Amino acid sequence: MGQAHKSRRRGAASRRSRARPAGEVSANEAAATAGRWRADPRLTAYLVAGFGALILAITTGQFELAALGAPFVSLAAIGLLDRKPPVLTGDVTLQRVQVIEGDVVEGSVHVNWDGAAEVDVLFARIHGVTPVDPAPVPGWSLPTGTGPATLSFRLRAESWGVHDPGALWVRVRRPGGLVLWEAKVGSVPPLRVLPSPLRLGRLLKPAEPRAVAGAHLARVRAHGTDFAELRPYRPGDRLRDVSWATTARHGKPWVVVHHPERTGTVLLLLDAFFSSDATGTEALARAARAAWAVASAHLRAQDRVGLLAHGRSITWLPPRSGRRARWLLLDELLAVGGAAQDEWQPRRRDGRIIVPGDALIVAITSLAWRSYTRDLVHYRRIGHVTVALVIDTSDLLPRAKNDVDTVAMRIWLAQREAERYALERSGIPTALVTATDGVGAAISVLRRRMKVQRPARVGMRAR
Repeated sequence: MGQAHKSRRRGAASRRSRARPAGEVSANEAAATAGRWRADPRLTAYLVAGFGALILAITTGQFELAALGAPFVSLAAIGLLDRKPPVLTGDVTLQRVQVIEGDVVEGSVHVNWDGAAEVDVLFARIHGVTPVDPAPVPGWSLPTGTGPATLSFRLRAESWGVHDPGALWVRVRRPGGLVLWEAKVGSVPPLRVLPSPLRLGRLLKPAEPRAVAGAHLARVRAHGTDFAELRPYRPGDRLRDVSWATTARHGKPWVVVHHPERTGTVLLLLDAFFSSDATGTEALARAARAAWAVASAHLRAQDRVGLLAHGRSITWLPPRSGRRARWLLLDELLAVGGAAQDEWQPRRRDGRIIVPGDALIVAITSLAWRSYTRDLVHYRRIGHVTVALVIDTSDLLPRAKNDVDTVAMRIWLAQREAERYALERSGIPTALVTATDGVGAAISVLRRRMKVQRPARVGMRAR
């Protein structure tokens, strides 16, 4: 038992070290905050020229050569005199911290330093945004002067997710100095980039349609999951409704009464297995837009919506309804997008994954991973009504330059159609979400192809 506990702890520690080396990162961050000295490229040239002339004079016996190297050595010595670290302060502000894909964000940088110096300001480690002004690198070179200075910039939000646009680095060079002092003086506030909105007018019918759809509790008492009251046992009550703790306390049987459920349950199964290049990022963005459109439409109809995303890690959000569920679902989607952009961003899974037995499973996938297809077939075989929205990414691939590329494209399309055929044979209707037609046309196709299926009424624990 002790060895198993230790092995689990070692496994958790190894996963944390792979995700983000705790000791190394903290040491690097401490060193970056304190600042560091760097040699100016001219310093190396002066030292090589000065000592090279001195060595040449000694070797050849022509001591007049030493006079040629003396000025270079003197310049190097003068450039190393002032090595007192400057006092740096800086901060970054953004006009908006929540935008939609494609929006331009304006911000400003405020930097201050002591004394006269040449100052270089630079953003490092940018994720999820593209510099607009200044471009292509968000940096400034200020002439010799005194602080403070205020600099404006513009960034375009390219991909959805929660992004850390970067850190603010400042490099200071004193007049005539040959050493540079650079330090990290601040960071850009996190930027929340929402998926671009997609309108969806039609819904997929839940697995078990209810008579009334609403987020409020019904006044009647019936079978459900929301607690209503405790009352003494009556003939005809189900044995599963008996409250054994209350029965033992009162010495006679008591039962738990619930409010009936009047909403449908929809589980979005998001395929987040995409490459980290620009093509994979756009494909994942399309999948996120489709998921958000389906979720928004069902939440407006007061259905309960959950999310299960399979990617670099597993993201699980149990089905919920109401306004709070909308924001929780959006936060989870943004976290998936941020993890796709930054491979060092930590991801975690909280709680057990239990899929409700009456849930309609809507898969959003590109059919690039066979393991994901097997999971869909597994859900269908155990009784869940399952449908699949296939994200078309053929337009994101580069154009064929020769016959080999053409054949490779045909093979790729054939493999995707084979995966769709395998899903169809397993009883999972599929529809293609193209860049031109969008998710609305695919939902209409699924509504026509879906058949009323009675899923199992028991939940199951997903792997």
